Amino acid sequence: MSLVSIVAREDFISVVTDFGNQQMMGDYVRFKEIIPDTAFIAFAGDEEYACMAMTAADTLVKQGFTLKEIAESIQSSIINKGFNFYESGRGFEAVIAGYSLEGEAQYHIVSNSKPLESYYPGTGESLYYANGAEPMLVLERSLKMHGMGTVDQAQAAQIHLLKEAAKFIPNINTQPTTHVLKKAH
Repeated sequence: MSLVSIVAREDFISVVTDFGNQQMMGDYVRFKEIIPDTAFIAFAGDEEYACMAMTAADTLVKQGFTLKEIAESIQSSIINKGFNFYESGRGFEAVIAGYSLEGEAQYHIVSNSKPLESYYPGTGESLYYANGAEPMLVLERSLKMHGMGTVDQAQAAQIHLLKEAAKFIPNINTQPTTHVLKKAH
């Protein structure tokens, strides 16, 4: 699996991935904006599962589903169709992030190895995520060093994570791809 990291505050959501300019390639991370300047989905892991999730997200967003409903639907499909990690041995994780119609920042972690997780940063709160236990610890340390109150601080920490993760995760591309959503005022 490759690397996806998110830093979410009420006023911005930053994602940094390691796929460089390749959006679909083997087990590398995939990323797709599902609502321009409002919501995206980023994947790590199995390409077949990622393609299914991306297709589902595209369809569901066009049908008016909320981001949480999209995440719940994808999570349910993965589990109900026997694509869970324990049966297939193929890892998959997706992060659906963005803003609700009311302007609420949120992100949802869909996985075939654990239950759906949903996060909503409150006023002045910063929430963060990186796929994998070791990357999560490195991101936490990086955010403490760099801060996370601004997009630049958050991305500095996320890029630091990418460079550190390349030391212990095989095939990590150290060329970051970044994307930022900002809350519309």
